[in-house]
Amino acid sequence: MLGRSWIRDGWRAGRHRAAGQIVCALLLGCAAFAATALISPPARAQQILVLVQGQPITSFDVAQRIKLAQLTERRNLSQKQALDELIDQRLKVVTAERFGITADKDEIEKMFARMGSRSGRSPEQLTQALAQSGLDAGMLKAKMRADYVWNNYVRGRFSSVATIRDSDVFAALQSKGEDLTRAQRTTEYTVRQIVLVVGRTASQGERSQRMAEANGLRKQFADCDSGVETARGMRETVVRDPVIRTSGDVSAAARKVMDDTPIGHLTAPEVTRAGIEMIAICNRREVVGESAQKRDVRSELENKQFDSVSKKLLEDARRSAMIQYR
Repeated sequence: MLGRSWIRDGWRAGRHRAAGQIVCALLLGCAAFAATALISPPARAQQILVLVQGQPITSFDVAQRIKLAQLTERRNLSQKQALDELIDQRLKVVTAERFGITADKDEIEKMFARMGSRSGRSPEQLTQALAQSGLDAGMLKAKMRADYVWNNYVRGRFSSVATIRDSDVFAALQSKGEDLTRAQRTTEYTVRQIVLVVGRTASQGERSQRMAEANGLRKQFADCDSGVETARGMRETVVRDPVIRTSGDVSAAARKVMDDTPIGHLTAPEVTRAGIEMIAICNRREVVGESAQKRDVRSELENKQFDSVSKKLLEDARRSAMIQYR
């Protein structure tokens, strides 16, 4: 089934939303912890475990970091692991700020609000849900800030050392058993989007009627020229201009649908907010270009190199930092 997102946003694959996954994990975790967990009173004295560039990390911070990992990543951290992650977090912020990379409070609040909106919650409601599971929202926001500034810092340093060559990509493809000739070719699709508009207040009977009309159009649709004219003659139907997409632009699921649909025919109707949508596959051909497999392998190698650079920069920051254990 074709997703609306890849139709309207250029069908780019990989819009996996890491933030969306965090929200889901948070909400599930909140439900599990809410019955028993309470946030420690702020006034309670906390033991200072370490000073990082003069900034304290307390036993309360460690407990909160353990809870954050449980809620967002389903990880169980030891006290030492949580403390090490907090030290790295402080170093990320300090190092990035030294190079002028910051994130102000308003920016972090907007990121937090977007995270809540993905689950239909306001920032206040998300804060309350976290509190019910014993987690101070400030701990999550602090991690968001550190990740944001550090990624920007590493990206700036990474761009000057990135060395992913075609030979590296081909070697990786070969190790995966991919056909190197195919890796240098891509499929190009010429497509048109057809939407049978359905109002938001339409009754179930009206929606069923429109679906029947969509299926009827699909049966008649034998080529794009005559089929498009037929669609234009239908009531409240929108026919988009033709666009060209390559296999590298779309997800694996979308590629399969387009490959399985004969040229000159429509994909199966899909219900969306706009109504009932279908895609006409007007042409499909192989051209010289980067295949989806080659693109994915290149991205994988770049991510590995990025992580390697990040690890080295963090190690450098640790060596030069003043870390005092208490």
